Amino acid sequence: MRTLLQKLEESLKQRERELTKFFLFSFILYTVLVFIFFFPYFHIVGSLDVSMPYRFYLWIKPSDNPKEKDAQVRKYEYVEVYVGDLIQYSPIRDKGVIYLIKKVVCFPGDFFLARRGEFYCNGKLIAVAHPEAPAPPVSYEGRIPEGRYFVLGVHPASFDSRYLGFISLDRITGVLIPLF
Repeated sequence: MRTLLQKLEESLKQRERELTKFFLFSFILYTVLVFIFFFPYFHIVGSLDVSMPYRFYLWIKPSDNPKEKDAQVRKYEYVEVYVGDLIQYSPIRDKGVIYLIKKVVCFPGDFFLARRGEFYCNGKLIAVAHPEAPAPPVSYEGRIPEGRYFVLGVHPASFDSRYLGFISLDRITGVLIPLF
C-alpha cells in the first residue's frame, strides 16, 4: 500500500509534466506568432474592407528586382498598394488609409480599353464604373505600359484603378496570398 507521501510525489511529478508541456507549447506558439506577425519578409495582414472577398492574407515582401517583382505580382495577383499621395478622395484621406489591398486583373502588355465607364482587358469586360463614384473614371485605350497594373476590388463601389488609374510597380509594397 502506498503511503500518502508517495501519492503526493506522484501527483507533483504529474503536475510538473503538465506544466512543462504547457510552457513548451506556449513558447512554440509564441515563437510562431512572432515569426508570422513580425518577421520582415512575411506576415499576416487583415482587411475589414468589403471590396475584397478575403479578410486575411499572408503578406510577402516583394523582390527589389523589377523583373522578379513583376513575376511575383503575376503569380499571386493580390497586392498591397501604397496610394497615400495619389488619393484625392477625402473620406479615405480622412481615415488615414494609405494602403489598399486589390487584385491585379490586367497586366503590362495587355490591351486595355476604358471608355464611358466600362473597362475591358483584352476584349473582355472586367468592370463598370459606379454611377455615384467619388471621382470620374479613367479613360484609356491601348497596351498597358511596362511596370503598370490595373487593380480592382470585387465590390462595385471599390476605390481602385477605375478611378486611380494604373498602379506602378514601385507602389506595390507587398504581394498577398489569400488565407480566408
